[in-house]
Amino acid sequence: MKIAHLVLSNVYAGIEQHVNELILEQQKECEVILICNAEIEDRFDSPKIISIKNFSRNSPFGLLKLFLLIKKMNLDLIHTHGSKTSSIVNLLRRFINIKHVATAHGIKKKTTPFLKADKLIAVSLKIQNSIQRDSIKINNWWSPILPNNIVKKSKNVLAVGRLEKVKGFDLLIESWKNISSNLIIIGSGKEYSHLTQLIINLGLDDRIQIINEVSQNKLIDYYQQASMLVVSSRNEGGPRVALEALYLKIPVISTDVGHMSEILPKELLAEPNNLDSLTNLVERFVDNSNYNQESIYQYVAEEFSLTVKTRQTMDVYKQLLVS
Repeated sequence: MKIAHLVLSNVYAGIEQHVNELILEQQKECEVILICNAEIEDRFDSPKIISIKNFSRNSPFGLLKLFLLIKKMNLDLIHTHGSKTSSIVNLLRRFINIKHVATAHGIKKKTTPFLKADKLIAVSLKIQNSIQRDSIKINNWWSPILPNNIVKKSKNVLAVGRLEKVKGFDLLIESWKNISSNLIIIGSGKEYSHLTQLIINLGLDDRIQIINEVSQNKLIDYYQQASMLVVSSRNEGGPRVALEALYLKIPVISTDVGHMSEILPKELLAEPNNLDSLTNLVERFVDNSNYNQESIYQYVAEEFSLTVKTRQTMDVYKQLLVS
C-alpha cells in the first residue's frame, strides 16, 4: 500500500503533530509519503517528505503542480487533513482517479469539503455529529514518547495550549479568584500580553504564572509537578493534552469540548464559553481534588494509544481499497 498525507499548514501545531506521529507508525507496514508546506518541512520526522510552496485552494498554478506531483507518485490513496486540503483534492479528483480519505480535526461552519471524500474520519463524536454524512470516529491519542509512569509531586494546577481566545485562558484566569492553588499556564501566542495584564488586574500574579511554550520533553517535567490539569477551551478538536495527563494519571476537569464528554462524567465538565459554569467547576474540584479517576486512567491508556488509532486508520484504508 502506498499512501500520501497532505498538509499545507503554515505552522506546526496539533494537526501536524498528529500527522507526524501517524506517519511514523504507518511506515512500519506500508509506504508513506508526506506532502507538506516547505515552511514546516523540517519539523516532521518522516523519511519521505515532498515539500511544496503553500497555495490557496483556487490557485491554478498550485493545483497544477500538485496534480502533476500526485499523478507521478502512483498512489493507492491520499489522506487529507482539514478542510483546505480536502477541497484541493476534491478539485484534483476531477482529473485523476485516486482514493481519498479526509480527517476532520475540528468543527467547521462549512463542511462541504468533507462531503466528497471516499471516507471521512472525525476525531471526536461532536465533530462527527456536526457533519451530515457517514464517517468513522477515530479519536486523537496521547503522545507516544510519554513515559510509562512519572514520580508526581503534585505542586501546581496545570493548563496547556496556544495562547489564543479559543483556548479560554481568560475565562480560566477569571475563575481563579477564590482558588488558593497555584496555576501554571504553558503556551505562547497573541493573547500573551492580554492574559498577563488580566492576571495583574485581578491581583492573581501570586497564584497564576504563564510560561512560554516548552518542548514535549520539558512538558513532562511540568506534568510531574501537576496536581491537576484544567482544560478551559471554548472550542477544541481534542484536546490531546487531556489524554496525556490522564495517561500519566493526573486528574482532569474540562469544558465540554472535543472528545471530553466521551471520557469524563458530566460532573467534571463545564459548559464552554460560560464563565459561571467554569467557575463552579473550578471552585468545586481544584482545591478539593478528592475524587477517583482510576477507571478513566485505565480507559485512556488502553483505548487512546497511537498503536490502537493507527490500526483503526489502516482498517479504513483497507476497507476503501477493497470496495
